[in-house]
Amino acid sequence: MNLLRQSWLWSGLLGVVLGLAACNAGDVGSEEEGALGTSEAALCTVEQTCPSGTPVTCSSPTTGCASGADNGGWVECDGVRTYCPPACTCGTTRYTASRYGEGATCGAAMTQARSLLASTVAARCPAGGCNSSDVLGDCIPLGPNRTDGFRASVTRTYSCKEPANCR
Repeated sequence: MNLLRQSWLWSGLLGVVLGLAACNAGDVGSEEEGALGTSEAALCTVEQTCPSGTPVTCSSPTTGCASGADNGGWVECDGVRTYCPPACTCGTTRYTASRYGEGATCGAAMTQARSLLASTVAARCPAGGCNSSDVLGDCIPLGPNRTDGFRASVTRTYSCKEPANCR
């Protein structure tokens, strides 16, 4: 019985030693190495809220961060300057486009026509359209039966937000 008890004690002690070794218990070197290692985190971050409300920001692993309000505002990290985008204004040039849509109902046809108009405005106006007005056209059946569907047209008159890179 005494031999069995010694075997159990040695097994338990061996389990504790192996458990501590697996957790690096008592290994002082690993903590020192972690403290001396370099960090990838930025040492400086700078943010500027632009007049349009849009923020511009940059970060740097060095201490080379700056910002300023001249020329609409800017931030600079490591010599790379990023300016605030210009504020949008609604242009004076007016455009007109018409599109038609088809659908099972007049409402579905109008929805498709408006969607196609939105794509047309986006293609012409990179910053978006403004001061727009829509005129709904007639909704006509595509065939003799109501189940044949409908065609509806929409005409939109609009201007573009300027300049093209505004926000």
